[in-house]
Amino acid sequence: MNRAFAVGVALAILLSAQVAPAGLRETAHNLSPSGRGQRSAAGGGGGAALSGAEADLCIFCHTPHSAAGRRGLWNRELEPVRYKLYESSTTEARIQQPNGSSRLCLSCHDGMIALGAMKRRADPTLGRLTGASVLGTDLSDDHPISFVFDQALATRHRGLANPAALSAPRLDESGQMQCTSCHDAHADRHPKFLVVDPSYSSLCVVCHRLPHWQESSHATSGALARGATPLPGLGYATVGQNGCSSCHRSHAAAHPRRLLTAKTEEGVCLVCHDGSVAAKDLRRESMKYSAHRVETYTDVHDPTEDPRTMPRHVECIDCHNSHETRAASLNGQLPGALTGVSGISIGGTFQREASFEYEVCLKCHGVSENRDAIVFRADNVTNVRLQIDPQNRSFHPVADVGRNPNVFGLVSPLTAASRISCTSCHNNDALSQTSGSASRGPHGSNYRPILAAEYRFDATSRPETYQLYALCYGCHDRNSLLRGGDAFAHSSHVVDLGVSCAVCHDAHGSRRNAHLINFMTRDLTGKPAVTASSSGRLDYESTGMGSGRCYLTCHGSDHNPKEYPSRSGVNGSLRVGPRPLKGQ
Repeated sequence: MNRAFAVGVALAILLSAQVAPAGLRETAHNLSPSGRGQRSAAGGGGGAALSGAEADLCIFCHTPHSAAGRRGLWNRELEPVRYKLYESSTTEARIQQPNGSSRLCLSCHDGMIALGAMKRRADPTLGRLTGASVLGTDLSDDHPISFVFDQALATRHRGLANPAALSAPRLDESGQMQCTSCHDAHADRHPKFLVVDPSYSSLCVVCHRLPHWQESSHATSGALARGATPLPGLGYATVGQNGCSSCHRSHAAAHPRRLLTAKTEEGVCLVCHDGSVAAKDLRRESMKYSAHRVETYTDVHDPTEDPRTMPRHVECIDCHNSHETRAASLNGQLPGALTGVSGISIGGTFQREASFEYEVCLKCHGVSENRDAIVFRADNVTNVRLQIDPQNRSFHPVADVGRNPNVFGLVSPLTAASRISCTSCHNNDALSQTSGSASRGPHGSNYRPILAAEYRFDATSRPETYQLYALCYGCHDRNSLLRGGDAFAHSSHVVDLGVSCAVCHDAHGSRRNAHLINFMTRDLTGKPAVTASSSGRLDYESTGMGSGRCYLTCHGSDHNPKEYPSRSGVNGSLRVGPRPLKGQ
C-alpha cells in the first residue's frame, strides 16, 4: 500500500466516522455554522444545508467519495489557473506552477471561487474568501512554493540548510517546498497556522542558515518602539522577537523581490532607523549638505551586481548586510556594521566579503574616476583606490602603514606606525559636538565631502583658524605645525598667506611626490591656485628628510625653485618662526 493511498483511506475513515482532527474545531478553517471561520462574502450567515455535525468541519476540504484528483480526497474542483510566480536575481530554485498540496490550498486562497463551491454538499451561502488571506493569482510577492529543495539547491545557494536534516518545516513526498511545509491547516497552535513558533525567526532559520545571523544586531536586538507606532513584523514587543518579519513578509510583500515590507529598500531600513526604534536618526543625516542620499536611488542595487560594472547608486544595503551587521568587529579591522558586505581590494579585485572598511568604500570610490571632483590637481587622478595605493610615493595610511617613519607633530596616540580608516575623515560632523547621541559613519555631514570636521578646499586666501582646518588638526597638532617646529614653513603659508592645506596636499595620496604633495591647479569654482614656474615646471622635489624644493608660481611668487628649509631660515618673503595663533 503506497503512502498516498494509505492517507486517502485514513481520511475516508475519519470522515465516515464524523471525527474532526483535534484542534480544527477552534480554528478559522472551521467553516461550519458553529465555527469562527469566514461565512458568506455575500452577507448570509447561512449554513442551513449543513447539520453542524463534526464531519462538517472536514467537508469544506475533503470528501470520501467522488473527490477531485487523488490527493487529499479534495472536495473542490481545481480550476485551471495560471499564476504569476516569484522572481529574484538571487533565486537558484526552479519554481513551478503551484502543484501538490499548495494547489489545494490555493483553491480557496487565490479567491477565485466561492468557499461553498464544493463537489459534494455545496453551500451556496459561502462566498469567496476575502481579506488578507487572499493571495490572488499573483504570487510574485509571496514566498516561493512548488520547487525542489534538494542538496544541489543548497549547494548552489549560500545560506540554505541541508534539506535532509529538516524536521519542521517538512518537504512533501516529492522533496518540494509547499504551503504545508510552513502551515498546518488543521491546527493553529502558532500564529497563522504555522508549524513552528515564528518568534526570534525560529521558523525561517530552519531552512535559511545565514552566516552570523543568530549573533547579529537585528536577531538579538531588544529595541522597542518609541511612541505609539508599533514595530514592523509579527507584532512581538522587540526587534529581536520579530526577527526576519521586521524586514520581510512571507505573503503580499510590498516589494516583491526578496519579499521586503516596504516598497523601497531604504524604506525598509528607515522605518526603524529614523529614531522611532533605533536610537539614531539616519533619515535626518541623509538630508545634510553632503550625504549618501539613499532615497535618491530606488531599487537599483542588486545582491548579484559587480561593483566594477554596476550603475551608479548608493543604497543602505550597499554598505550594510542586515543579516550580519553587529556592534563589534569580527576581525578587528572591519567595523561590525559592515560585516558580510562585499568590497573591492586595493588591487581592484572583487571581494565577496570585505575584510577592511576601505574595501567597502572602494566599491564606488575605487573603480573609476570621480565625476564630482572638488578640486583639480597636477596629477588629476580621482580614483581613491589609486590615490591610497601603498605603492605610491606617499599616501595617507589607510590600506597600509605610511612610508614616512618620521611623521612630524601627530596627536597622541597616533604614531608613524598607525593606520587610519576612511571614517577617520569621512564621518558625521556632529560626532565632535555630542556625547554619543549622533550616528557614526558617512551617512551625512554639513561639510563636503561628508567630512567629520571642516576642511576648506578653495584657492581663496583666508585667515587661518582652528575651525577652518579642524579635520587636519584632529590628527596633526596645530601648535607643532604652525609655531615653527616643523622644517617646512607651514606657518608662513597657512597663517601669513592664508593658503589652504589642500593647495599643496592631496589628502588621499600622491603617486609622484612625498608628503602627499600634489598641487591644486584650480578649485571647484574654477579659480586658479598653483601654476607653472617661469621655466614652465610644476613640480616638487624631495631633497632629503624634511627638505625639498618647489617649481611653481603661487601667491604672486615665482618658485623656480624655492628650497625648504632655506639655509638662512628665510624663504624669500616667507618668514619662519613662531607666531600667535587665533583661538580654537
